[in-house]
Amino acid sequence: MEGERKTLTQLSVPICLETLFYMLSGMVDTLMLSSVSDQAVGAVGTANTYIGVFIIMFGVISSGMVAVMSQNIGAGKPGIAYQARQLGLVFNALTGILMSFILAAFSGWILKIVSIAPALFEPAETYLKIVGGASFLNALIPIFSSYLRVFGYTKHSLIGTVVGNVINIILNSVFLFVFNWGVMGVAAATVFSKVVNLIIVAAMGAVLIKAKQSKVLSAHNHERYLHRLLKSVFLRHSKQHFIMWQ
Repeated sequence: MEGERKTLTQLSVPICLETLFYMLSGMVDTLMLSSVSDQAVGAVGTANTYIGVFIIMFGVISSGMVAVMSQNIGAGKPGIAYQARQLGLVFNALTGILMSFILAAFSGWILKIVSIAPALFEPAETYLKIVGGASFLNALIPIFSSYLRVFGYTKHSLIGTVVGNVINIILNSVFLFVFNWGVMGVAAATVFSKVVNLIIVAAMGAVLIKAKQSKVLSAHNHERYLHRLLKSVFLRHSKQHFIMWQ
């Protein structure tokens, strides 16, 4: 399947749908909480704002990785593209773990700095601790999804996102209306759905793509290649996102 040519529609439609469903996951939490408490809606919306900042940052790294992988796939070097994914994976994983620790350990301090309303503080802190503490999932999912997409498996990446969203809705319903867990239940459902999403895209990448078996970089070229990847990430793509925020 890796050698099969696809049309622009076949590639772009699943990517657009995946992006849409990924963005809807936070909106679903807010909408379902609206039937429970207006304060919970405000708290989750506030917490998602700060989590979204980190998601954008992880997306920047993923975009740089995609650029390098695409270049090597076009040059007939899928093994080097695999190594680009590995480098991006390690970088995002380390960054994600650090961000998860910061959000989990200092969520209350962060909310106090932004002067959140006292009525929203407790539910926002709960949500930020749980979902923000699992930010490393948001760091890893784009890496595996992008890996599938650059090799043409756009539908498979979409499947992982859709399944994760469906599980999120089901667990939200159970935790909210059966166990009455409120914000904590919604946060737990979100984290569990992200875990499922990650497992699906990682497993599909391992099964469908055999780039690891292709020619890879020699050990003495790793440092130069890592520099190239980081340059692609922090220069070209950071400029693009900076312009978007202006």
